Amino acid sequence: MIQDLVHPLVSSSTGNLLKLFSTYGFEPAFVGRTLTLLSLTVLRLPTRLAATAMYSARVRRQLIEPPPIFIIGHWRSGTTHLQNLMSRDPRFARVTLLQAAMPHEFLILPEAMKRRIGGMLPPTRLMDNVPVAADVPWEEELALTSVGRLSFYHVSFFPKQMSRIFDEAVLFSNGNAKLIDTWRRQYFHFLQKVQFQQPGMPLLLKNPANTARIPLLKELFPGCRFIHIHRDPYKVFASSVHLYLKAQEAWRLQETDRGRVVEHILDSYPKLMNAFFADRGELKDDELVNVGFRSLQEDPIGTLASIYRGIGIGGFDEAVPHFEEYLDSQRDYRKNHLTLAEGEKDAVSKRWKCIFDRLGYPI
Repeated sequence: MIQDLVHPLVSSSTGNLLKLFSTYGFEPAFVGRTLTLLSLTVLRLPTRLAATAMYSARVRRQLIEPPPIFIIGHWRSGTTHLQNLMSRDPRFARVTLLQAAMPHEFLILPEAMKRRIGGMLPPTRLMDNVPVAADVPWEEELALTSVGRLSFYHVSFFPKQMSRIFDEAVLFSNGNAKLIDTWRRQYFHFLQKVQFQQPGMPLLLKNPANTARIPLLKELFPGCRFIHIHRDPYKVFASSVHLYLKAQEAWRLQETDRGRVVEHILDSYPKLMNAFFADRGELKDDELVNVGFRSLQEDPIGTLASIYRGIGIGGFDEAVPHFEEYLDSQRDYRKNHLTLAEGEKDAVSKRWKCIFDRLGYPI
């Protein structure tokens, strides 16, 4: 029950939750969790209505400017580390975990409630030792979990629908123009709320799912820029399997197994990366910079300098002390040590060969 109180879907509207259950289904073993989530969404209805009444008109007038900067790259490629570093630059606005987890209500939450919610959070993320707190930078994809049907996060709740969710919510491959237009409006409106709290500051947004959404983001946010980070595909694979299994173990409404997850990742990683390779040609030289996770680890300040130069972000020298302070705080960070199961390395090398080649990693 305690786990369900902080389930990502607990912030959903009741109507949206019912749509998700109708679309993806749930299994009898999880009826208890399903009913708990429905009950909690009903209990939170007055708060959602109050937030809408107080802020809806003002938020809808909010401009998103200057244009956002998007950190993209496949999950487990170093996007979080880069976000945590760059968000230390005080000139950036950012999405916090509290905002992403409570997208309907965060504008009206009193400080005492924010502290109480923060006290319910685990000390670290499910899949690694990255600290968790209500005000840490987070990816806006979590907010989409609760406001609509299209969010990558839904793979953690409906494991048997992983491929469908990925294709529809990340690649927008079903061709449903009405559904995609709804996603656009929901995404833009959430970012209006975030910008409303941090006006006049460029949003620094980290979201791996956006790796396949470049054309749509350029249309929504003229002048936006992108930072793509990549990592050794073998490490990405092992860490992604770990991420999926940990998240599904904690949040699932359907049974899952490692074999299904492995096959999904083997299939979905090339889809995401090939979408990026196809779309990056639409970006000018000063709209996209590519960095490797290894270079960020070995020379973080030098890599950040190349990012700031590459897409024309000013004020690097003033931000360096903030970066160094964060790096000093991470010196004792303990990484996961993950290994591939028998046969998985061979499968990765064969099915991802084109990605190894294009990113310049040895097989």
